[in-house]
Amino acid sequence: MTPELEKRLSEAGNQRESEHFSEAIKQYTDILFDALSQGDYSAQIHCLCGQSLTYKILARHTSHALYQKLTVEFSHQAIYILEDHQEHIDPRTHSIALSTHADALLISSQAAEALPFFEKSLLVTNADVPEKGRLKAHIGKVKYLTGLHQEGKDMIISGLEDIRTGDMNQYHIRVWETGALNDLTRIALKEGDFTKASTLNSQSVKIATDHNLSIRLKESEALQKSINNQDKNIVL
Repeated sequence: MTPELEKRLSEAGNQRESEHFSEAIKQYTDILFDALSQGDYSAQIHCLCGQSLTYKILARHTSHALYQKLTVEFSHQAIYILEDHQEHIDPRTHSIALSTHADALLISSQAAEALPFFEKSLLVTNADVPEKGRLKAHIGKVKYLTGLHQEGKDMIISGLEDIRTGDMNQYHIRVWETGALNDLTRIALKEGDFTKASTLNSQSVKIATDHNLSIRLKESEALQKSINNQDKNIVL
């Protein structure tokens, strides 16, 4: 991938994380045009995965079924490119395509189908320890959803520890950290441990506030309402 495309992909990701979703989608689309004309398969996958993640966030924040369908469809297209051009795809991009598709399956309530994609994503990646920790935390969540409760919780905690070996001044590290904390909060709520849920959520709120993680802060605020109402009927 050229440095220019990499920079533009980073800027699109920043727009998404700042909740400028329409601008992020526009930028990803513009980059995709150029990646297609240049025959850059890795950049194409990153564009499609960025689109999928953007629509996943919108699907979680709204009741529009189309956003959920777009989340899955963009991830499918990334997988198709991976399958057709695997010899041109670097290990980290390979892993991102797999984990993005797994994430899309999760939002469609297909935890059992998502698990092998997450597991292979961790297997093939050459990413550093914190990014591997993010994947471990995802696998732990899916294991919990498929009934392996203690194994799942232990894996999320292990993933969180790996994430925290990274540079804690980096925005993406804090996004991954609060993601794992929010999953542990949801599990504590599900299990009726409201004290533990409140403690975990307080950590996440502080991190999200201190590091301007607006999407995570909204998640934590919604979780706090469930904690206050002692609502165990929460979607993991």
